[in-house]
Amino acid sequence: MSDEARESNPLVQRVDALLRRHQEAAKSAEEEVPLLTEIVASAAEASAPTPGPNADRLAADLERALVARLAPEFDRRLGVLRADLERELRRAVREAVAHALAVREPTPPAD
Repeated sequence: MSDEARESNPLVQRVDALLRRHQEAAKSAEEEVPLLTEIVASAAEASAPTPGPNADRLAADLERALVARLAPEFDRRLGVLRADLERELRRAVREAVAHALAVREPTPPAD
């Protein structure tokens, strides 16, 4: 197909126009995308309040309150865990002793 026939074809003209628009959009998109080396602050970071003078005291108070509320539950769960571990240890020892006795060769009686 000659260049003249190609330029007069409306379909070719529409495809060329579409390609030009796509290339222009790609160029403008490339300019708007930040590089990985650029620091970009998000809206949440930009509007985050700075800690006040009482922030350390508030953090310590919250920590004490959480520990006071969670310590009893932690102790209870540790007690349950300890009981489970002790029960499992006793079972394992019983099985080990039973196995050791089962494989032990009988010794002949002493005369």
